[in-house]
Amino acid sequence: MHQFRGFSDLRVNQDGQSSDHTMWPSFTDIMTVILMVFMLTMVVVIIKNSDLINQIRLSRAMQAESAEQLQQNVQVLADLRLRNTDLEEAVRSARMEIILLSDEMQRLENNLDIKAAAIARLSGEKEELQENLRLIRMQMVKKDQQLENAQAMIGGIRDEAERSNRELSLQIAALLSQLEENETTMLVLTDQKTDLELALARQRKDFSSLEDKYLKLVRPARSSLGKQVVSVQYLKTDDVERYLLKEIGSNTWRPLPKDELFTHLAELKVRFAEELYIKVVIPDDSGLSYNDAWGFTKKVLSEFDYYYEEGW
Repeated sequence: MHQFRGFSDLRVNQDGQSSDHTMWPSFTDIMTVILMVFMLTMVVVIIKNSDLINQIRLSRAMQAESAEQLQQNVQVLADLRLRNTDLEEAVRSARMEIILLSDEMQRLENNLDIKAAAIARLSGEKEELQENLRLIRMQMVKKDQQLENAQAMIGGIRDEAERSNRELSLQIAALLSQLEENETTMLVLTDQKTDLELALARQRKDFSSLEDKYLKLVRPARSSLGKQVVSVQYLKTDDVERYLLKEIGSNTWRPLPKDELFTHLAELKVRFAEELYIKVVIPDDSGLSYNDAWGFTKKVLSEFDYYYEEGW
């Protein structure tokens, strides 16, 4: 029988139990303690598992929120790229217009220089005619003097002097008529010079206005947002023209002959119609003149781009 040293044995019927069963109450106590420990351990594990499940749910929620934020950032980046494409197109168009206006200003200035040279030449001719007129008048004075001195001479000499005087008068009249015609021509050229100066002033005003628009980067109505963007590149290497094409959604350039390039663009135009946006890229080291670059850009956009299908 189990001995409770220092404590009273409170179990019921402890005297009636045989010696064969004295070990079982002690075994029952041990199993009770083990069961209590197991239950406490299970409670602790359940609490920890509950905390772990909450942490997993919170982690999944944060992961979903991060994925949604990433998707929003990707969309913002795509919008910024489209806006950058539109700004590059606006800058390229403004540069082309400034170049054309600069050429027009140069042409007008050259015409103005030519008119100024013609006016200077006619002014020289006028001075030369005036000098000739002065010499003729001096000759007339001399002839008059000779006529006065020869009045006492025979009538034949007088008639010849009068005839010479009439010829000189006719020459003077002709010279005066030519002088008047030159003065009229000078007035016409002066009016033309004034008109050219006014036209040049208007061109300079238009050039300044366009330059202000270019500096402000006014965004045009043409936009690639929501369009099927096809990029075309044009350059010249060692006097050999090269044409490159970047397909819709592609990041690589593909070289093509000019005829195949235009044929492919025509097919895309039939396929996408008003959804086709052509982006013309002229590299800084393209080797092209401004007129060549502008002519190619205008031709491609006029024939295939949605924005210019009704005319330039």
